Amino acid sequence: MRVSLKMRRHVIQLLFLALLIPPVYFLDVYWFGTYISADLAGVALTDPLTALEITLAGRTLWWPLWVSALPLILVAVLLGRVFCSYVCPLNLLLEVLPVRRRRQLQQKTWPIVALVVVLAVSLVLAVPVNNTYSPVYALMRGTLFGLGLELVLVLLVLLAALRWGRKIWCRTLCPLGALYGLLGLKRRLAVRVDATRCTHCNACARACSMGTAPGRTELAESYLCTNCGDCIDACKEGALHFTLKGGDCDETK
Repeated sequence: MRVSLKMRRHVIQLLFLALLIPPVYFLDVYWFGTYISADLAGVALTDPLTALEITLAGRTLWWPLWVSALPLILVAVLLGRVFCSYVCPLNLLLEVLPVRRRRQLQQKTWPIVALVVVLAVSLVLAVPVNNTYSPVYALMRGTLFGLGLELVLVLLVLLAALRWGRKIWCRTLCPLGALYGLLGLKRRLAVRVDATRCTHCNACARACSMGTAPGRTELAESYLCTNCGDCIDACKEGALHFTLKGGDCDETK
């Protein structure tokens, strides 16, 4: 029996989710912290958006902070926006949400605008805005410390998903996803289209919850791809596959 890429991805998501409750599993010897900032076997890790916000809010360049962000920056540069599809707890919650409504909004560059706004406000107000008000981080804090008012943000995202589509937050507002997407524009891991097998049935495009499709290299399309592999599962012709050759999602000639 063939195990789909989506099923494998969900297993990885659950494993990462388990890291958020180290007191239960006694993993603090190897892992301590959240996806915002953590210690992995003695290696400090900080997500790059948090590093940017803190740098702008504090108006100070602190090199240890950027050294801790470097590993995750390199992961995004090499593998693309995999945090969104394999790690993010909000993405996992959205994917199990019973949403049938088709996508309606097509503003594909809004997350980039949201990223610019978040960084500008962080600079002006001297407050790491996304770190404070992001539903992604709110869900992490809620998992660690219990329910609080900040989980209203998560509820609003879920309600928006029911109204406009499962990934409406990811596709229109998430600045963290936008940053990872921009870092991964020239990613080494990409979905490649075998033009000799492709029948242009658009099954891959219909399967993509981010509103894009493999083979598209425009900025507004490429940075949305999370390398989730849903399009590969949907292709009955076997025309799609992951490749480490080349940086873009070009069609195989």
